[in-house]
Amino acid sequence: MGVLWTTYPLNDEMTEWLDSLEVPYPKTPSRFPTGREVKDAIAELSGVKVTIRDYGVGATWQAWLESESKPDELWTLLNITNYSGDNELQEIWFEKGHDHLIKQVLAVICNKCGPLVLIPDTGGDPEVVGA
Repeated sequence: MGVLWTTYPLNDEMTEWLDSLEVPYPKTPSRFPTGREVKDAIAELSGVKVTIRDYGVGATWQAWLESESKPDELWTLLNITNYSGDNELQEIWFEKGHDHLIKQVLAVICNKCGPLVLIPDTGGDPEVVGA
C-alpha cells in the first residue's frame, strides 16, 4: 500500500497545528500554486520524464513523474482533483511514489508560491518544503 501526500500552504490554522507539533516553518507567505505555476515547475525539472493527463477544467489533472535514470525506483503521481484553470489556485497532492522525488518536485513548485506543508496520510510528521 502506498502513501498519499497532501499539501497545504502556511495559513494561520496550519501554523497553529505545526506549532503544536513543534515543527519549524519560515515566516514566509505561501499559497496554493496556480495551474500555470504547476505546469511551469514540472517543465523545469531535469532528469524527470513527465506524462500529463489533462481532462479539462472541472476534471482531474495528473502528471506521472519518473526519474529518467531510475524509473522503477523514483516515481510519483501528482494530482489536482478538480482542475479550475491555469490562473486559478490548485490544491495539489501526490499519490504514492518516492518521497525524495515528491520533495524535489514540490521544491520547484514552492519557488513560485512559497513554502507548502507536505503531510503523509500514514500519520507521520508533516514537513515544510520550500523553506
